[in-house]
Amino acid sequence: MNQVMLDRLLQVLEGVSGTRVVVVGDAILDRYIWGKVSRISPEAPVPVVNVTNESVRMGGACNVVLNVQRLGGKASLVAVVGTDLEGKLLLDELVREGVDVTGVVRYNGRPTTTKTRVVAHSQQLLRFDQEEKGVLPPETQRVLLERLDGLLGGAGVLLLSDYAKGVLSQSFVSEVFLLARKYGVPVFVDPKVGSIDSFRGATILTPNNLEASQSSGVEIVDEASLIDAGQRLISRLDSDFLLITRGEAGMTLFEAGEPIHVSHIPAVAQDVYDVTGAGDTVIATMSLSYASGASLLEAAVLSNMAAGAVVGIVGTAAISRDELKAVLNSSPFFDPRSGRFRPDGFRARVRV
Repeated sequence: MNQVMLDRLLQVLEGVSGTRVVVVGDAILDRYIWGKVSRISPEAPVPVVNVTNESVRMGGACNVVLNVQRLGGKASLVAVVGTDLEGKLLLDELVREGVDVTGVVRYNGRPTTTKTRVVAHSQQLLRFDQEEKGVLPPETQRVLLERLDGLLGGAGVLLLSDYAKGVLSQSFVSEVFLLARKYGVPVFVDPKVGSIDSFRGATILTPNNLEASQSSGVEIVDEASLIDAGQRLISRLDSDFLLITRGEAGMTLFEAGEPIHVSHIPAVAQDVYDVTGAGDTVIATMSLSYASGASLLEAAVLSNMAAGAVVGIVGTAAISRDELKAVLNSSPFFDPRSGRFRPDGFRARVRV
């Protein structure tokens, strides 16, 4: 990582205003029940939660578009929500944040995916899900594709957010890729293990450490196995780039070529309270930065710092552009005396 590129990070952030990102994926409503625990129930060995507050937040692909909006971009969402109250709540929140929801279809065939978490003293005690998975009917897929077709013109990136709820089925993804090629739009994918091969040919995929291990068949236990897993995946998936997010170990970016180029980016998080939505922040920051002219490595560094901030917040979270600027200015790679970034915090290697 060179000094010139690091000095560009704040410049990249300045340039994201109004950049369009189209997000296709699984819409999720995250409901939180907040409270305090002071005793165990006499009826069963479980804590009694004295509820103090309830809140709802956007999850899944909705959290991705929220991150894009908060960073200064312009997000369009293509997704399905139910005709229930939860679907209305999601749409209301999206509109309030300025998200373009013309691509959202209200479908009465199943409920809006809702995850309810009970949290006490900053600790999650319980989560229960209300959802119905399965491939969408052909007619619903057709409507989604028509709306996507009307949104891709002029978009900087097409982002696929897969939470394995049924929207991004193999047949649907094939049609989505055809539309992306029609408009010449790069495709960024946050995949799940079971569907990762459906996204073959994407510009970049961003599995986490466990997903990369399971998808590649290589147990990642050290740097050598990490490199092996990454090489296998980027070759098999025929993608230009692969980013493996590794929690407290940071991220590793693979770039296709002969040889494959590998860059390690260290973690910046100080305190980790909740990793919910961190992957959404990573893919949103990367796609928006790349669409604004950043290289994939620059975009990965920015996304790494953004994720390091949101894991310090309990619950699904998004980071604003001003907050990310503050993270950059206070990061261990920034020298306040010189006003410049230190290049020694990053390692880049070339592997065969």
